[in-house]
Amino acid sequence: MIIKKLLCAITALILLWAGMPASASAESRNIYVGDIITLEISSLEMTGDELRQKFQDFEIVEMKEEPEGYTLSIRTFETGEYTILLGDKEIVINVASTLKDIDRDDVFDGEKEILAGGIPIYWRIILYITLSIFILSGGVVLVKLLKKRREKPESAYQLFLRRCAGLSESDDNYFVHLTFYFKEYLESIHNIRIIGKTSAEIVSELKVLPSLESRLSDIKTWLEECDLLKFSGATVSSDDKHRHFQGLLSIVENIEMDTRSINEETI
Repeated sequence: MIIKKLLCAITALILLWAGMPASASAESRNIYVGDIITLEISSLEMTGDELRQKFQDFEIVEMKEEPEGYTLSIRTFETGEYTILLGDKEIVINVASTLKDIDRDDVFDGEKEILAGGIPIYWRIILYITLSIFILSGGVVLVKLLKKRREKPESAYQLFLRRCAGLSESDDNYFVHLTFYFKEYLESIHNIRIIGKTSAEIVSELKVLPSLESRLSDIKTWLEECDLLKFSGATVSSDDKHRHFQGLLSIVENIEMDTRSINEETI
């Protein structure tokens, strides 16, 4: 933190000596063709496929399922005004062309006056100070990297257990978080993409994985029961939440044992 503050101070000093303004006012601008627009959509009832349909006029650069909804990054290379209706909310996106910003056909005249010399800068002193800061910050980064290399990286299974341990049964979105952590675990160990898909789509994706063949029925049952608990609207007791979590924990433990057995046979 001290290094960052010192670096900012040196940068401001350099700008001041050079006769340059150290700050500039931020200005808003239009959305142009090719610009990536990132939207945070808070909706637990809309699926990934429904979102793709809503934004079919755009190229979906990235879509991430979050515990509270989705984060969607989109762009288009067609100008115009786009209106998207999400529930009771209307999103209006006006995409402009950069060519329309310049409204003159003649040649711009440059300044003919000779600029006066600025304040002299002691470049050697600035160079020495900057190099010292970079060397010091580089040493700190190197020490952190060496420290991280000594630490054993957290496995997908350990990450899953840690996240579930921090989940409270009093959370209104308990089953949403639980399902999200399970999807992340499956994606990590099998290099697949299932976040944002429905339970039926997930089961269809997992059918092609031989290592999950013996666990597919349990996964399908758990996902269907979880959907029922999430969308029924009924109050779920703490005992039922605990029972459902224990069922998921048993499935993940069995998958871990199967994975270790496959790895040992391969060796």
